[in-house]
Amino acid sequence: MIKTPTRAYGGITADQRAAERRARLLEAALELFSRQGYARTTIEALCGEAKVTARHFYQLFDSREALLRALYDNIIADLRAGVLQAMSAPKLSLSQQIPLGVSAMVNHYLADSRLARVGVLEVVGVSPQMEIRRREAVHDMAGLIEAYLGSLVAQGDLPKRNYHLVSVALVGGINELLAEWLTLENPPDIPTLSEEIIHILNALIRGAAQ
Repeated sequence: MIKTPTRAYGGITADQRAAERRARLLEAALELFSRQGYARTTIEALCGEAKVTARHFYQLFDSREALLRALYDNIIADLRAGVLQAMSAPKLSLSQQIPLGVSAMVNHYLADSRLARVGVLEVVGVSPQMEIRRREAVHDMAGLIEAYLGSLVAQGDLPKRNYHLVSVALVGGINELLAEWLTLENPPDIPTLSEEIIHILNALIRGAAQ
C-alpha cells in the first residue's frame, strides 16, 4: 500500500484527507454492499459513490475485499461495545441481563438494517480468508456470552459445566434469525423479534443447565 505524503494543503494534512476518503469509502461500501450486494459492487462504483479516484482507493485498501473486511471489523467492534455496555449493569439477574444484551444486538443491527445485511449476509462465502474472519467474530461474541454464563456459575445461578458450545449456538442462532428477518417479505417488528430471541436464549441456557 502506497504511503501518502503528509504535507498540508489548505490547512488539511494528507493524513486528514486520507482519513476523510477512507470514511467516505466505508460509507459507500455500507450503502452499496447492502443495497445491491458485495458481489455486484465494483471498485468503480464504490469510488463513484465515495467521490474518490481509483488511485486514492488503492492508497487506502488493497482490494474490494479489504474494504469489506474493514467495514465488517467496524460493525463487529461497535456491536461488541454495545452489548458489553448493555450487560455491564451490576447484580442483574439472568432474566434481566439477557433482554438487555439481546436488545443491544438486535437494535444495533436492525435500527440500520444495512449493518445486518453486510454483517449477517454479505460477508458469507466471500473467500476463505473472509470466512476465517467471520468465524473469529462469531467466537468473539460467543466468548462474551460464555464469560457471562461463567459468572452466573460462580454466583450459583447456573450449574458448573462447559458452556462453550451453547454460547456458539446462541450466536449462530441469532445470526440465522436476523438473516430470516432480512429475507422475509413481511418480517415482524423489531420488538417482536427481540422477544422471540429472548425466549429462545432463555430456553437454550436453562435447558443446557439441566
